[in-house]
Amino acid sequence: MKQTKEESVKLYLDFYDKYTWPLEIAETLLEVRQYLTESTILSLFQNFYFSHKGQRINEYSEFSIPDGGKLQVLLDEFNERTARFHLRRVQEIITNLSHYQYLCKGKNTNEDQLSIKEIGDLQLNDILQPVIKPTLLLNDENKAIKQNVQQLGLSSFNPPPLSRKLKGDLFYIVLKTIESVELIITVSNLGFYVNSSQGRTFEPTQKSDCYYNLIDLIVDHSPSFKKELINAIPEQQQPTLPATIRYNHKWLSVPELPITLDHQRSESWALDLHGFDVSSLRDWNEELQVFRSLPKTDLIQKLNRDKALSKVYGDFVEAAVRGACAVVDKIIQPLNPMDIECQQVYVYNQIFFSFAMETPEDFRQESGPDATPTVSTTNCDFRNLQILHKLDIPGLSVLNTCLVDYKGRRIIAQSIIPGILNSDHSNCTQYGSIDDGKTIQKSEEFHKVMSKTCEFFHLDTDIVFLDSNQQKYSMAGSIEVKGIMGSDKRMYLLDLLRLSPRDYNYQGENNQCCVLRFELLQNYWVVNTIQKIKQNNSDDPKTQQEAYQNIQNLLIGNPKEGLKLNPALGTKTSLQPSDKLTQQEEDLKKLSSFLLNQAIPQLIQELSQPETTRHSDLSISDIFHSHGVNMRYLGKVISFIRSEEQPSLRLTLERVVFAKTLKHIFRDSMRRAPQNQLSQVLCHLLNVIFSNSNPSVNCKQEEKKKKKKNKNKSNQNGDKPHFKCLIQTNNYQYPTQQEVWDQINKIAEARYQHKIDSTILNKKGFHKLSCLRELCQQIGLQLVARDYHDFQPSDIVGIQPIIKYIEQVSEDAKNNIEIGQKYMLEHQNHHQALESYLTASQIILNLHGQMHKELANCYSKISAVYLRKQEYDAAIHFQKQAIQIYTTIYGYDHPLTIQAITALSLYYFSTKNYKEAFNHMLHTLYLANLIGGEGQEVFNQYTNLSLLYSESGQHQSALNCLFEGLEKCESLFKSFQGTETQQYKLRVSGYYSAIALEHGEIGDFQKAVEFQERASELLKKTLKPDDTRVKEADALLANLKKALNEKRKDTQQSNLDNRRQFGTNRNLQSKTEQQTQQIQEETYVETDKEREALLQKLRAAKQSMKFKNKNQMDINRYILAQQLYRQQQQQQKE
Repeated sequence: MKQTKEESVKLYLDFYDKYTWPLEIAETLLEVRQYLTESTILSLFQNFYFSHKGQRINEYSEFSIPDGGKLQVLLDEFNERTARFHLRRVQEIITNLSHYQYLCKGKNTNEDQLSIKEIGDLQLNDILQPVIKPTLLLNDENKAIKQNVQQLGLSSFNPPPLSRKLKGDLFYIVLKTIESVELIITVSNLGFYVNSSQGRTFEPTQKSDCYYNLIDLIVDHSPSFKKELINAIPEQQQPTLPATIRYNHKWLSVPELPITLDHQRSESWALDLHGFDVSSLRDWNEELQVFRSLPKTDLIQKLNRDKALSKVYGDFVEAAVRGACAVVDKIIQPLNPMDIECQQVYVYNQIFFSFAMETPEDFRQESGPDATPTVSTTNCDFRNLQILHKLDIPGLSVLNTCLVDYKGRRIIAQSIIPGILNSDHSNCTQYGSIDDGKTIQKSEEFHKVMSKTCEFFHLDTDIVFLDSNQQKYSMAGSIEVKGIMGSDKRMYLLDLLRLSPRDYNYQGENNQCCVLRFELLQNYWVVNTIQKIKQNNSDDPKTQQEAYQNIQNLLIGNPKEGLKLNPALGTKTSLQPSDKLTQQEEDLKKLSSFLLNQAIPQLIQELSQPETTRHSDLSISDIFHSHGVNMRYLGKVISFIRSEEQPSLRLTLERVVFAKTLKHIFRDSMRRAPQNQLSQVLCHLLNVIFSNSNPSVNCKQEEKKKKKKNKNKSNQNGDKPHFKCLIQTNNYQYPTQQEVWDQINKIAEARYQHKIDSTILNKKGFHKLSCLRELCQQIGLQLVARDYHDFQPSDIVGIQPIIKYIEQVSEDAKNNIEIGQKYMLEHQNHHQALESYLTASQIILNLHGQMHKELANCYSKISAVYLRKQEYDAAIHFQKQAIQIYTTIYGYDHPLTIQAITALSLYYFSTKNYKEAFNHMLHTLYLANLIGGEGQEVFNQYTNLSLLYSESGQHQSALNCLFEGLEKCESLFKSFQGTETQQYKLRVSGYYSAIALEHGEIGDFQKAVEFQERASELLKKTLKPDDTRVKEADALLANLKKALNEKRKDTQQSNLDNRRQFGTNRNLQSKTEQQTQQIQEETYVETDKEREALLQKLRAAKQSMKFKNKNQMDINRYILAQQLYRQQQQQQKE
């Protein structure tokens, strides 16, 4: 659709005569229809058409509208497809009225009739934005839903007779209202009306008016529904539309509710086609290739292309997940039922499904034309496929792929290459080998595309291979990467494992899948290039500019010069011996050495930073991968970390290894367990690992109770005895506790090179709940939210699929974010930075909608800019938006959510709203302890909380937080004998300095000097005398001593003026001095036994985690008692 000016053509909805939108982003009428169908205003209708000057417009043909013209949207007659769509949407609304706004136009504007508000002209984007409320930590799928109608579904009078079809009847539905009134509704081409049918008697005579909207009919015939509908609609709030892509699942859920009679639910289950849309058969591969070939010369074309790709990615993931679950549940039949289960393949909804084999004890690669890929192979293949999607190499087509882990099985879902299922692979393969190098295929056209790909992946484009006849082939990359020519004459690449070179730190037949990450190659090449600049031509600006330009070209995907690595080295393929191979082997050894000697130390340095967000396995994996370090190096990284120096970091990494090891054991058990024993098997394993009671009793205790209850009920009712089940299932052998721990040690040593002690759960600082959370998130397990001492089968709510999919990333949004960061860091230009961030957020909002993690990232950066500009209300607004998005897609217990809530508490504190600031900070303290245990993150939260209390004048609460953090830090380091390490002394000295400052704030300079002397003493023992931290500590100590001396002089002068003896004027003391003296008298300790009893009482109070006045008084009593005890010892020595 052509336009001469922006916003010159307006969209006019004839049936909503108050609604008009300027057409801003639409180019074709099909695109406008898609927008309107997905919008909230027209979410009930699909039967509309476009009209201009009274003429119906063909949506598939091009036309132009003059400036100032109006494009009318008129409602069309119903057909069976659009009527079923309308019924399905109304059923969704009735299930939960608060999810949608009332979308129907009222007949009049009086108070007794519902009507739409008059809004006037609106932007098209404003109408299309869904607003999704934040969810809780718990999964709310089992939340009780109020019943608004008793029944709404298809009637048993269907299908209509031929005579009624001639009169426009499409089908019949039955409505049973809350008032128990049953109505039979005729769905015709003109709308919905109640007919005269009653009970089992069919009478099609029209009994009511004809309604174009089914909700209007229900409102007029059910006063209770009308009342509920009015109460459920909040003012000025747009409805929500379901998100298409799920980022992760929630591992806690409310208990399942009793099943109630629901015809709509049973009807939806019976008609479920597992993601298959019978109305339109979609060719996923063709859609993807067409959208990837769209032009992208200007910003508008890029936005349209990215939006189309985002749409097809989301739809494919949704269909792939539902199809993969149906494959695991054996609902879909395989194409090769005679083969073993792991080699069976499926085709459903134009998606190809196959299994990946689990090999938890090694990294081997299966070979041969019928070999089953392993989970490690699919991970590497998918990682390289994601890079190819971002590169967008001309002439190369890639497949849409999704990995689904469900009930212990890995399913690979791929779009289908045209013609590959109808011919032999040998006929389609035009590059590479499908028989381990016995025969090699080469095409010059494919060689050019493969060479471009290898240049970016730092691979050699001239590698000589030998086939079984010793014939030479000069190939780009490895022959294990196969080039397929589809029947659509497009070139595809499959089996992308060998786009990454081998890791020479892991050699042998069982480590064929151990390859180096692409991030490591990038870091290695950049470091070497910078070193060459410094060594060779450090004074030549032209050479430096060329080198830095080459680095920039490499980072954006257009390299001119890079590494020439050989991915075939260390594999089973046959290579032509040469000096070049020897040099390439040395390069791989240097690269593997760089990983151990430089990448891992830099990784440990980043993990040790206080500001690093490393609460859970997801954030740990992201940090590992950013440095190019694979997760199989977890054991090696742990060996470089001394528990005495960094106990919290070591415990965190050990917890990650433990959770990943348990993942393999649970997945293996889920594959082998019968369907009827799955919950018992999972319950048994959880008890074996996490429970202290007898697992053999707990796993079957509840089942015995249920059987006994059912038996008693059967005897009371006089029922006949049940026959013995004739179906024989495989006898699953429940492993003993010793067998499970032996398997844990075996997998941990083989896969992560780390030994796990069976006492790891009892280590000081090791958090069981954090480990359970990470395990559940990795295998998709959902548990009932309660305090666990042991597990019962009823605690397991269900198993959700874990998804890996390809995300569409907008380069324009990414560039705007980088520009904004540059303005903030280098130029301190808040206005330009804010403009760049807002532009990026609009691009992401247009492409992905409101629920996207990059949009939350933009909102966080925008709020930070507003904070710098001291516009606190705007900063809080955008930060709340970020938290809402993070909570919706990740949940509350995620590191990004915790980080966002922490920032919001600081923003509230900037506005002097101390109540909200404290509430949010206490919330983050709880969540950090939940997902990370007692570690560096928890220590930081105590410090932040103390700062908030101090600035608000609550110095005693600030001291309580500091002493609590100090005790936890000392306890953790003492459990690992790390009290003499540098890290311990630095952290404790920091706590002492903070405590000294707090005492200085309340005027207690004596204690302030005492704690600052401890801090200075520790720093002098740890650091050099010329260190800035030592100098700053000495300067602070000098200031505190000066203040103490001035206070003493003032006290002496006051005593001389009063000329009274000590202790004779108690009635003139202030209230604070009286309380202090009373505490000192009460806490005077004469014997070590009384002091130890008081110390035990304090520890018991702290374990209860209740920071009330009593516990605060106990802390004060303990501190004063400790000081008095030291004073007594000092007096005895003197």
